[in-house]
Amino acid sequence: MKFFTNKNYSKMIIIPLVILIIFILIAFIFPGIERGIDLKGGNQIIVHYPQEKDYTSLETALVEKYNISQIQVNEVKSINEYGLLIEFSLQQDLETAKAERSKLDFTKDLEILKQDSIVLLTPLKERGFLTENDLTSIQQINNKDELSSKVSENISLANNSFYNQVTNLVKSELDLAEDAKIQTREIAPTLGKDFVNSSVKVGIVAFSLLLIVILLFFREIVPSGLIIFAVIFDVFAALAGMALFNIPLSLTTIPALLMLIGYSVDTDILLTTRILKDGNRNPIDSANSSIATGLTMTFTTMATILVMLIISYFAQMFIILEISVILLCGLVGDVISTWLFNAPALIKYAKRKHKN
Repeated sequence: MKFFTNKNYSKMIIIPLVILIIFILIAFIFPGIERGIDLKGGNQIIVHYPQEKDYTSLETALVEKYNISQIQVNEVKSINEYGLLIEFSLQQDLETAKAERSKLDFTKDLEILKQDSIVLLTPLKERGFLTENDLTSIQQINNKDELSSKVSENISLANNSFYNQVTNLVKSELDLAEDAKIQTREIAPTLGKDFVNSSVKVGIVAFSLLLIVILLFFREIVPSGLIIFAVIFDVFAALAGMALFNIPLSLTTIPALLMLIGYSVDTDILLTTRILKDGNRNPIDSANSSIATGLTMTFTTMATILVMLIISYFAQMFIILEISVILLCGLVGDVISTWLFNAPALIKYAKRKHKN
């Protein structure tokens, strides 16, 4: 049975276009993709201990006590010890205080500055990061520069208090000794921004080089453009999958998206070569002869990635799991873009070319 016929191939093109719109809505509107902690900033705690621990209650305790919106707890195992890698978003009250702190410098009236400073620091006191004396000391200062410096000092004090409290909570939940090895650090969002900018540049260079190579090989604009469209479609399919499976955009998932550029073009190049290079054959017949080979290539890759996904799920290798999901969603998109859009469009292009 032939997949492409004279009657149906032109009608297929509309399906991927509708699906592409759905992918874009899922990726950017609802539910949308969240930025990972390493991109938007956050906290990282690394805990080491000699015996396996039950850490299931730790995540809930951190969220409930400190109003943390995004948290990920991963277990790390080695031959001699166990550990946890805990990443979570910046504490909301501390983040607000840090963001609003610079606005106080524009307040000229000392009394208004005192009131604004107390309003800014009160949520930190209510969270237990500051004491009543820390706020009372604000009222006793009669110099604007000294007051501004004191506010910054209190925010820094609250930040240290937060880390100490979190460390103590981790020790309590995991039943660790006081001298347990715990590393804490704050992840600055600027590092993530630099990485995103670099990734965008790499993506642009990759697309440009891919387009140049394809143009040199086929020497035709339309087929080359269709291959680039397929790559873009696959990336949006992966982004939609990330949104649906709640996989954040992070330092580990961005390279997976870039990997799709390589995964996406093989079947499209096969299809384009078969249709355009065999000028004596009907384009529909060329497309039908390509689909079996192309789908075999794609499904073999998908099966391999699926095995990797299952193993990483049960082995709790979450980074590999996320990469597997992204690649799998991208390859599903590749099947749609290659055989429901590129193939019909190439058939149309080849027929028009033969007529001329």
